[in-house]
Amino acid sequence: MSQLYSVPDVFGLRVDDLEDSEEGEEQPLVGSEPNKPKVNRVDDDDDVTTVDEWLNGCLRNTCFLLAGMFCGVVVLAAVLDTGGLELTQLSLSGKHSSAATSTTAVNLGNLRASETLSASATPIPKATLPELPEFRPGRLDLVSAGEYRYPYDPGQGAFNAKAMECLRQTTPELERLEYPDDAEEHFEELNRTMSKFTKGVKPLCGKISAGFCGPWLENHWIGHFSTLWRNRKNGTRLRDLFGPYIPILFPFLDIYIPNFYRYPKGQLETLNRTMRPNVLYLAVSQCDDGIFGHSPKRDLVKFRQTDFPNMLVMSAGGYGHVPLPLFKQEEDPVPAAPIMDRTYAASFMGSLDHGPKGLRIGMKKNSEDWGKARGKQVRIGRGTDWKEVMGNTSLNLSPRGFGRNSYRTVELFQMGLIPIYVHDKVPWLFYKDLWIEEKIGFFSTAEALGRTLDHAFSDIPKLLEMERRIRAMRETHFTPLGILDQISKFMTERDGGGDLRCQALPDSVL
Repeated sequence: MSQLYSVPDVFGLRVDDLEDSEEGEEQPLVGSEPNKPKVNRVDDDDDVTTVDEWLNGCLRNTCFLLAGMFCGVVVLAAVLDTGGLELTQLSLSGKHSSAATSTTAVNLGNLRASETLSASATPIPKATLPELPEFRPGRLDLVSAGEYRYPYDPGQGAFNAKAMECLRQTTPELERLEYPDDAEEHFEELNRTMSKFTKGVKPLCGKISAGFCGPWLENHWIGHFSTLWRNRKNGTRLRDLFGPYIPILFPFLDIYIPNFYRYPKGQLETLNRTMRPNVLYLAVSQCDDGIFGHSPKRDLVKFRQTDFPNMLVMSAGGYGHVPLPLFKQEEDPVPAAPIMDRTYAASFMGSLDHGPKGLRIGMKKNSEDWGKARGKQVRIGRGTDWKEVMGNTSLNLSPRGFGRNSYRTVELFQMGLIPIYVHDKVPWLFYKDLWIEEKIGFFSTAEALGRTLDHAFSDIPKLLEMERRIRAMRETHFTPLGILDQISKFMTERDGGGDLRCQALPDSVL
């Protein structure tokens, strides 16, 4: 059996465009900021650095970097404790003991890369980025794939009925797709063929990722299910893990963003040749642009999602068939006063010029007008105290970003707080039924925000129960493993199929 991506390799993949980034469609940034350990909020006001500026900075500072490292070595040689052996001081003639020389070399060789590099503010080129630590996925027992058996055989009409119903919301004339007799072999062939495009790819790291270097949702999807497949028990079939789908375990965004929002030559053509037109596939995407990009000019986009009607896309960015939570790093639950004792009735801490033109400005105006009319405190602004403000707010506003989704929404859920997701034309509702039934939050356009706030505050016991429910659902719906488990349930119909829902492909990518 050929091997898919190894877990360390998978989580060395470059990740996502990060939908809610302030940079929008600016050129992607290369490299990371190892001397800046703080992970910024995506909405923080960082100056956007272009690739040319970054390269010029590297050339301009090379001499300073080398000189600084040399001086650092000399200073360290004079002051480091070398495991109990005293360093002999350098004499004016430059002579020193051989024992001191040997010990110093060993200690300097053991310095971590981050310690050596932290003295310089110069970004590190891609080729010399330090390797990320091996990803440890934590508990795998949320997905009980070792014991579960998909309940349908390929010949049964129910085998892919759910998937066909989902895809026909977009392509009504789509004929029933078949499950190949060589499903396992085709799955491995597909992923082995595409793996030639993943060599040397690492997680996106830099300002465009707000200082967070992964793993992102696509990486979790690839690494987690690759591990489950490699470690499967005897007798486990591909459909026991992935239901009627042939999964495409590929880091689309990890390659797309660093390549200036394009794919390397031949990548999509290879995927197109390897996929079979009568077989059902499933991919996970975190990109706002969708898997294939969003340029309105056909000559700039080799393929579109509609060219692959047999590929079901689970999308966190906002363009696909099944909305997913848009996840970045985890946030801890926050202690909070009772809902009605908090300082702010509503708040939003972040950029107002991100996302569709005028949406956030309209959100600010309508929420502040509502606060004045109702005698409620509303705070719209920016600041390093964003987390404290969110925890001291009854209902937190969470507007869409460049894509239809927002990191803030999942942040709020993880913190145990109630969001009002502010959308424009098409809301991107992961766990759709729970939103519509108002069990986990509210959604609204900017124009209707005043009415939504009135409606929400009309039933305080409902808000108290909603917040309790959100906190109880944190591990099962809003953490990486919880989201993966919901994906697993959707694919295999385990435990009733989970809470993810299909919808028609939106009319536009963004």
